[in-house]
Amino acid sequence: MATFNDLYKFFDRLDQNFLQVVVPRIIAEKATEFYKQRFTVKADVNNRPWPPAKNPPTRGSLLVRSGNLMASVRPSRVTPQRVVISAGSQQVPYAAVHNEGATLTVPVTRDMRKFAWAMKYKTGDDRWKGLALTKKRYLRINIPKRQFMGHSIVLRKLLIDSIRAAYSNFIKH
Repeated sequence: MATFNDLYKFFDRLDQNFLQVVVPRIIAEKATEFYKQRFTVKADVNNRPWPPAKNPPTRGSLLVRSGNLMASVRPSRVTPQRVVISAGSQQVPYAAVHNEGATLTVPVTRDMRKFAWAMKYKTGDDRWKGLALTKKRYLRINIPKRQFMGHSIVLRKLLIDSIRAAYSNFIKH
């Protein structure tokens, strides 16, 4: 015959299993999905639109040409105490620059000037002329912040709703 102590132990194990196994998996899955979705909706983690590109891409869309950046968003650590979602890799070293924004200083090489002249004559676009004729040794390139990962009120609400729904389902079954 089961006692109240057995019943308390059962519910304690049930809660520990839910908190230590189910909740971290929900957080990892939902957060990864949410961050990858930012590339589709072209808005930051709080649904503010990204700044438009000065020169819209001819193929792909903003921050999605090869898909490598979006594919690099993944759970890198999932434990009962902590869930870490990461982006970037050896093939995607530019993830942090796009997420946080930056001003980069790039050396102007002879090959860059040759490329600019070729592009000017090939496309007839005068934007390349400035690089072809520049006497500067370095170019300053401003990369605007297009945040696809970070703390988010929207994500927090999504996680709370998902965990509540999972707990209700967990208790029923």
